[in-house]
This record gives sequence, structure tokens and C-alpha cells, in this order.
Amino acid sequence: MESQSFLYNAVVNYGYIALFLVLAYEGTGLPGPVEILFFAAAYLAVKGEMNLVAIVLVAALGNVTGNVIAYLVGYYKGRPVVEKYGKYLKITVKDLEAMDKWFAKYGGFTVLLGRLVGLPRTPAIWASGITRMNFTVYVIFSAIADLIWSSFWTLISYLAAKQLIKVDFLTKSQPLWVYFVSTIGFIIFLYVVWRVVLWMKERYLT
Repeated sequence: MESQSFLYNAVVNYGYIALFLVLAYEGTGLPGPVEILFFAAAYLAVKGEMNLVAIVLVAALGNVTGNVIAYLVGYYKGRPVVEKYGKYLKITVKDLEAMDKWFAKYGGFTVLLGRLVGLPRTPAIWASGITRMNFTVYVIFSAIADLIWSSFWTLISYLAAKQLIKVDFLTKSQPLWVYFVSTIGFIIFLYVVWRVVLWMKERYLT
């Protein structure tokens, strides 16, 4: 509870800087109750002190930064460690070669699913660097996954924050077209995400 309170207060006091730094930490694969960050940011957005689009982009950028840091550590330090001490972890040369082949072919999709599903996120991040999968592919798929994940938690947190402080978006002061455009935009966003997933499935799983 103390850690959650600290993170909440960090965002309230330092805004986008705290959001970026903590999400960068989380992006390395290390655990943390980052959902409270999104709620704090969404709460400030409801009050008009932060911007929803900026929250999504800053959170995604922070996560990508952490992803890249973890990849580089795995690439330059993790690979030699696994090759030298892998036998103690019951990782054979054949296992490492199989991982190399898997991430060379399905690495992007693995990283994407790892971010969205959650449980395999940390292994996918570090294994990407250890297997030295294509860096460009890694960054692209990480960015897509982080953007989807950040958008989801920002939206959920925003809706929760609105209910908590009883702020009605559909007031007379809000033109109807604002709600209409927002709805259409969200539908288009979901459609684009779905098309990207289908493209990745055809590109990497067939």
C-alpha cells in the first residue's frame, strides 16, 4: 500500500516525468503496481490538469525505453552469462539455438503477446536481447504493444476516475459532436489494432 501511495503521489506531484520514469522501469520487465500510475494520471486528466493523449504517448514511450534498456543488457551481458552458466540453469546449447530460431521467426509476435497477456512479458523482453533478435523488429513490435497496453489502461482508468469524482462528460457544456468524434475515433483505433494483429499473424505465424 505504501508503494502504491508513493507512485500515486509521484504522478500527482511530478506529472509526466514520474509517469515516464516509472513506466521505463516497468518496461525492463521488473514488476510494479503501475496501474495506480494510470489512475493518478487519469484523475488529473479528468480535472483538466493532464491530457489523455499525452498520458498514452508518455507511458508508451517510457515502456519502450525500458524495453530497449532490457534488450541491450540481454544482448551484451545476458548472452555471455547464459552461454557460460546456462548448464547450471539447465539451459543447453540446443535450447539456446532453439530460442534463437524461435525469436528470429516469431520474436515480434512473442513480444507483442507478452506485453498484452502479461505473464510471459518479462521472459519475452529478456529473451529478445539474449537471442539477439532483430533490433528494429523488436522496437516496432514493442512500441505497438506498449501503445495498445497504455491506451487500454488509460481508458479504463479515465472511466473509473470519472465515476469516482462524479464528473459527467455528457454535460450541456460538451457539444454532441465531441462525443461522436471520440466514439468514432475509438472504433477506428480498435479496427487498426485488429488489422495490425491479423497482419502480424499472417506475417509471423504462417
